[in-house]
Amino acid sequence: MLPLFFALACGHVQAAPPHATPAAAEAARRFAEYGHAGAWLVQRDGEPARLVYDGAAFDAKPQLPASTFKVLLALVALETGALRSADEVIPWDGHTYAAFPEWKTDMALRQAMQTSSESYFRIVAARIGRARLADWVQRLDYGNGRIGPSAARAWHDGVLTVTLRQQLAFIDRVRRGDLPVSRATLAAVKAAMRDADGRGRSLYAKTGTHLPDDGSPGIGWWIGWEDAGAHATSFVLAVELKRGDVRSKRVALGKRLLAAEDRAEDRTAPRR
Repeated sequence: MLPLFFALACGHVQAAPPHATPAAAEAARRFAEYGHAGAWLVQRDGEPARLVYDGAAFDAKPQLPASTFKVLLALVALETGALRSADEVIPWDGHTYAAFPEWKTDMALRQAMQTSSESYFRIVAARIGRARLADWVQRLDYGNGRIGPSAARAWHDGVLTVTLRQQLAFIDRVRRGDLPVSRATLAAVKAAMRDADGRGRSLYAKTGTHLPDDGSPGIGWWIGWEDAGAHATSFVLAVELKRGDVRSKRVALGKRLLAAEDRAEDRTAPRR
């Protein structure tokens, strides 16, 4: 329990209230171990969305989508022909990405999604164009429905924002295929998002990170869904970033929270 008490004393993570559910209490403990305040929102297939924990008062607060927007970019690019296919290789844009050397290479969609390549997606966004992207943001009912003057900066410039529940609604529609795009487009983007969970389940996810230049708190995302065959769970993990984090640790936090959801479901499942 030492990490939790230390984190609470330092003001990093809010404690779960006395009436919190066991899942919320476990989420509070996990966030404390991780070292950043945040929120965890889930929706099991056919059930309402459920805010399990919000230690950063994120619920209903608009945030920048950061690289989670690349899911929408991929859908629009394939649907409009801005990308010929998921296998089309986009050349590196030649910019120096000192902190992300993995971006400095030519790549196709899956590698771009897995590395969250800014080089790849800036080129793709420019191909789509500002006017066409703005139209699709509204057509797909994404976030506040507005983008700034540059398609290649739309996910970071602060004009486009999204709440936790808007994130969840969008990613659950991707999961269910409830979007005005073709089955082929959806299948290609889902394949690019697929991750190996290691628990016999299919996991589809995307990270996103934004740290403002002025030193104010930023946002770290992990959104997606887990398909266990008999049921699926869509999720949004949001963390408050006062400093950078390691994305792999954020994903590890999300996977632990998903595992807790699975245990909770096992406890409440009817016995036969």
